[in-house]
Amino acid sequence: MHAAKTYRLRNYTVSADESSAPAYQAVCVSGEEIDCGADSADQPDEEALTRWMAQHTRDTGHDRFRRARWDYATVEPGAWR
Repeated sequence: MHAAKTYRLRNYTVSADESSAPAYQAVCVSGEEIDCGADSADQPDEEALTRWMAQHTRDTGHDRFRRARWDYATVEPGAWR
C-alpha cells in the first residue's frame, strides 16, 4: 500500500532592502601560481573601493581584482499554488 503525497508550491517575492546601504569589496587575484588574496573588507561606496585597489596596485604592482557589490534583500512569501 502506498501513501499518496501532495506537494504545495508557493511563490516568493525577493526585493532589495532599501533600509540598508550596500557594501563593496575587492580581493586581489594577481599572482603567478596563487592569488595574492589581499581583501579590501567592506567599503561604503565604489569610490572608497577604487581608492583601496589603487593603493594596493601602487604598493604591490598587482592589477587584477575580483569585485563584489553586496546588498541586502527581503523575501516575502506569496500565495500558495
